[in-house]
Amino acid sequence: MKTSNKDPWLAVNFSMFFPGLGQCYAGKPIAGIIFLVTQIVLLAIALWSIFAPDGNTVIGLIELAIAAIFYAINILDAHLSVYFQQGNPTLEKIPRKQKNPWFAVCVSRVLPGLGQLYTDQAVSGLLFLSATLFLLKLDDFFAPLLIIPPLLKAISTYHAYITFPQEKKNPFYRSLVAVMAGLLFCWGTIWSQIPPWLNQRMFLIPSQSMIPTLQKGDRIFVNPLENELPKAGNIVVFKPSEKLKALDEESANQDNVYYVKRLIATPGQTVRIENGIVYINDRPLKENYIAEPPEYRWGPQTVPVDSYFVLGDNRNDSFDSHLWGFLPKEYLFGKAYKIYWPPKRVRSLLTVISY
Repeated sequence: MKTSNKDPWLAVNFSMFFPGLGQCYAGKPIAGIIFLVTQIVLLAIALWSIFAPDGNTVIGLIELAIAAIFYAINILDAHLSVYFQQGNPTLEKIPRKQKNPWFAVCVSRVLPGLGQLYTDQAVSGLLFLSATLFLLKLDDFFAPLLIIPPLLKAISTYHAYITFPQEKKNPFYRSLVAVMAGLLFCWGTIWSQIPPWLNQRMFLIPSQSMIPTLQKGDRIFVNPLENELPKAGNIVVFKPSEKLKALDEESANQDNVYYVKRLIATPGQTVRIENGIVYINDRPLKENYIAEPPEYRWGPQTVPVDSYFVLGDNRNDSFDSHLWGFLPKEYLFGKAYKIYWPPKRVRSLLTVISY
């Protein structure tokens, strides 16, 4: 039997970057392509299901779990694909007696410092490990430090290889590890920005002012408006205006307070509320989303330039524009487009007002 001089743990390192790469290294390109395409499809379906307005969040989470399992299977398959080519049944699957530099690289990618501890470099291993654990806590309080953990992982990975004892440093492999370290830093930096990005788009409904559309405890996705203008019917998230703060002690005393209401009228439109009906430019709105008709009169008033008129769907129990006036444009944050949790409440929030 022809044996291979390829290293199973190098195959693992390749497949840790993306499924299929380890199989291609092992000389199984068809299997590699199957793993690659399958993983892309699983992730695409999962992300669409979670973030698309009409997607089902539960299905998306199941798909993510399947993708994670498939990722682990890919790594195992990459390892075994090369391992069985060695033609040596006594070879250790996890190297303990005959230590392997690519295993040191692999465990360093999992947690900086493990590669050094594996090669009996206790001092450097504990330093890398302690710094990593310390920074994981510290970056919660100081966001710019988010870039440090991926940098530390990249350095630890490179260090684990070049300091590996009794290893003849092949220039090609040294360069390969340097490329891996660079990719680890890039990937880690990208991934470190995902939690803050998500936190800016995920909101918890704190009150009953938007019943029945939004229940207290619903969790919603919000798209920041940026250069987009909201439309009548959109459910919008906004910071409290100065006039609103003057009437609400809670928003006046806290910096991170947001409100959620439905945008009813845009600049230049005239709003009037009487006999339980909202009129826009004297045309009645057809509102099948409200809890009950409003029991108050308001207007008529014309929405000023760069301002909006917003109301809660729970009209008679909502602190909204009929109490504190128009919402200036600069306080708008984003447009709510989906309830993503709890599972029974998952649905799109994209609604258009009709007359």
